[in-house]
Amino acid sequence: MTILGHKILGTGTKKIVFLHELMGNYKNYEPIFPYLNTEEFTFIFVDLRGYGLSKEIDGVYSCFEASNDVKNLITHLKLDDIVLLAHSMSTMIAQKIALIDKRVSKLILITPIFASGIKLPQLAQDKLIDEMRDNKNKIEEIVYSASKRHNQTWAKSRIQMAYEASIVKARVGYMKMYLETDFSSEVKNIHIPIKIIVGKYDFPIFALKSVTKIFSHFYNDVEILECQESGHYPMLECPVYFASKIEEFCK
Repeated sequence: MTILGHKILGTGTKKIVFLHELMGNYKNYEPIFPYLNTEEFTFIFVDLRGYGLSKEIDGVYSCFEASNDVKNLITHLKLDDIVLLAHSMSTMIAQKIALIDKRVSKLILITPIFASGIKLPQLAQDKLIDEMRDNKNKIEEIVYSASKRHNQTWAKSRIQMAYEASIVKARVGYMKMYLETDFSSEVKNIHIPIKIIVGKYDFPIFALKSVTKIFSHFYNDVEILECQESGHYPMLECPVYFASKIEEFCK
């Protein structure tokens, strides 16, 4: 059984498992570490195959593989009744985990992608994947597009973080995952509470209006909050706010 690399903080009885996005790993969450309540909560930060603490673990980088890897880690750590938090790309994986593991009692989805993934014309999809595979400044393009509010120091730091976080094969694999995977017909079987945070300055596809329209249509117990001072990375841009809201949601 493959055991994903992970970092644990805290000794509390309430367990929260964190998953990362396409261009980061557990280090995306480091800015919130000083503000976490480690007495009441235990925080488990997980790196998927090809990322961070799991960079040496090879895989096919699919939603099926990733969701089962996380389920196996939950079993390995003898966890029960957990809150599962995911960011962007991994929010698809989190929804799949909620379908296959009843130990997940609540989902927290940050700037989420619905279970149907992101639909693009085939030519656009192929171009995006090729650019990511060949490292043709696609990361730079994404970061600069999402970081117009911030200075060049922020952008350079974010780009460096993206390149150091994972291997190219994994980034391409998980990008293909959210472009090609669709299990939206299954989500009617998810009946746990879902909390969502979006950023006011994020891309339109992740905007409050867009996310509310699709998630409120498919899920009954969903609460959506808009962070007024962030784009796609509220944990990096507003760490105190982010940590406080996560604690509030989990209480």
